Amino acid sequence: MSPVRAARSAWVALWVVLVGGYCAILNITVISVALPDIAADLDATGGGVDVDWVATVYLVGVVFALPATGWVADRFGRRKTYLACVAAFGAGSVLCVSAPDMPLLVAGRFVQGVGGGALIPVGMTIVLEAFPPNKRGTAMGIWGVGIAGAPAAGPAVGGWLVTAIGWRSIFVVFVVLAVLAFVLALVLLSKSGYRQQRRFDALGWCLASAVTVLAVLAIRQAPALGGTSPVLWALVAAVVVFSLWLVVRSFKVSDPLIDFRMFGNRTFNLTVLVTAFINVAQYARLNFLAVELQTVRGFDAQYVGLLLAPSAIGVAVTGPLGGWLTDRVGARTPVVCGLVAVVSSMWMLATLRVDTPSLQIAVILVLQGCGIGLANMPVSVASMNSLPQRYVAQGSAVSNLTGQFAATAGVAVFGALLVAQVGSVTAEDVPADAAQEAFNNLFLVAFWVAVVGLAAATLLPGARRSAEIHRVRAAESAAERPAQ
Repeated sequence: MSPVRAARSAWVALWVVLVGGYCAILNITVISVALPDIAADLDATGGGVDVDWVATVYLVGVVFALPATGWVADRFGRRKTYLACVAAFGAGSVLCVSAPDMPLLVAGRFVQGVGGGALIPVGMTIVLEAFPPNKRGTAMGIWGVGIAGAPAAGPAVGGWLVTAIGWRSIFVVFVVLAVLAFVLALVLLSKSGYRQQRRFDALGWCLASAVTVLAVLAIRQAPALGGTSPVLWALVAAVVVFSLWLVVRSFKVSDPLIDFRMFGNRTFNLTVLVTAFINVAQYARLNFLAVELQTVRGFDAQYVGLLLAPSAIGVAVTGPLGGWLTDRVGARTPVVCGLVAVVSSMWMLATLRVDTPSLQIAVILVLQGCGIGLANMPVSVASMNSLPQRYVAQGSAVSNLTGQFAATAGVAVFGALLVAQVGSVTAEDVPADAAQEAFNNLFLVAFWVAVVGLAAATLLPGARRSAEIHRVRAAESAAERPAQ
């Protein structure tokens, strides 16, 4: 393929997989403002299923599927895997649209999670393989406008749809987007990409899925079970035992599902750590600021969604800039600058008053969006560039899984912090001043999490080290091309 055609094919692949990736990320946050309406419509106690599972089970589906994503993509190819993921996401959306009760809605959300969770690492792998190492930052910066902007846009989109049409309209939109993503991928995506014929590590997948699913359940249910619950400690013990088994076993079998040798790479470990801290801080705002604005200030869902939307503008402005800088000066500079903005904005959220003007809150959110846009994709680019090509699909899945898990753990801890202070996550029937103080304490914890992430980011590769990594990866790609 000529360089011109290869470049054109790479940009086509970027825009195609961005559609599916946007759906998957948007789906995580768009549902938050719809939960009260879903509960009222389907009766959350019906069938013994609480409305909280509508949000939780999607993540369970994500972590259930992610460990096997690398193997599936390597074995069957990126294009087929991507198409299967989009199809699963669309099928789950159809189930959600037609769900007559809470159990079927929860089942549909699980199917959505199985497909949607794998869309991000598979799509990222397609983009990374389509572009040479020294162009990946620019490409991932554009990718990041959609992927990092979707969480910010979620509450706004969800609030408008729920208020104007009803909660089922959210899933109708996802059905339409899934069909569009499937058709685009079927017509425009090429079948190129790294392939490897290796056996499926069934026991490894069972162990990895058990670890992640049980860990999510333990984290989400910890506030309800209590610290002395035998059930909670049994879950924790199972997670520890299965984790040790999984890691030790991966060094003894020839084709492990997750090859933990990739964690011998210092840069990869750093990027996973920074991603985790970014997600904890970001999802503190995504999950709890909307609740704060509704309970402390009495805003409705639609107004809250509009107020939260400006952060997406910040992501859109700085996302491409962060990628462009990564190609030229390495990941360290844009990530550090981005996290300085995140740390500053988190401190401002931790010092809000009951009478803080809405405009001031919107400005804070723009600042945080700019920081997320600068930091997110450079971390991902540095992560994948640090690994040999045989680890890219696995590394992408592991990095996304770690980020999701960190976000879940953070949300659970923040929720427990609110319960300890005001008796509930929603701070209902609590004086406005007391509720404001509780939310400020939550964001103060998120501020310190972001500070730790900033400190870790200062150790990421700079310009010289990044140039060395680019040369190594380019040489590997040239050596492997004739074999493919």
